[in-house]
Amino acid sequence: MNEKQIKNKNYEYLDNLQSINSDSVVLDFGANIGDVTEMIYKKYECYIFAYEPNIVCFNYMKKRFANFEKIKVFNCAVSNFSGKGHLYFHKNAKSNNDINYIEGASLRIDKDNMDINKNIEVEIVDIKQILNYYKKIDLIKIDIEGSEYKILPEIINNKKKIKNVICELHGNPDGKKIHNEPKNKKFVNEYYKLIETLKENKLYDNWFYEWH
Repeated sequence: MNEKQIKNKNYEYLDNLQSINSDSVVLDFGANIGDVTEMIYKKYECYIFAYEPNIVCFNYMKKRFANFEKIKVFNCAVSNFSGKGHLYFHKNAKSNNDINYIEGASLRIDKDNMDINKNIEVEIVDIKQILNYYKKIDLIKIDIEGSEYKILPEIINNKKKIKNVICELHGNPDGKKIHNEPKNKKFVNEYYKLIETLKENKLYDNWFYEWH
């Protein structure tokens, strides 16, 4: 399956959510420039709260959704603590608005090809703080470049008030390869540990869906 087919499969899943309606609450962690946010809104016209740390992407979304009362955008990253941190960019990125690498920025310097010298300071909000704010959440979409392993334990702990989670997991040994090695190999152990927890609790492909 090529990247275009994978993307289409992910969007097909989002296009057929039976539990989402105009009163639903959706959280988009790692919203980037808002393509997924827009797709979900056009389909369901629900309330969407999008979190994006890159100021360039945030400013783009603020303009993009300026006339959408049900879409709120926050200029912060999501992790397991609140405070300041650094968002690192690909070693080949020319800046934090380089369109070729704008989707891969990460709070984790151990993600593949990050450059410690290419970063911006960002606000970080604790996942506990976010989850405590909402009484019910119909969907959480997560694409935060490795930091998913920092927040998913707390999300799982709050599963009773969350209907569904769709998440890109970095370090999947059966995913993308570089020179026959798993992409983001340093995350493989975290991947296995999370999948084991999800399957033990019968959440994988039931409550939690992996976005490839």
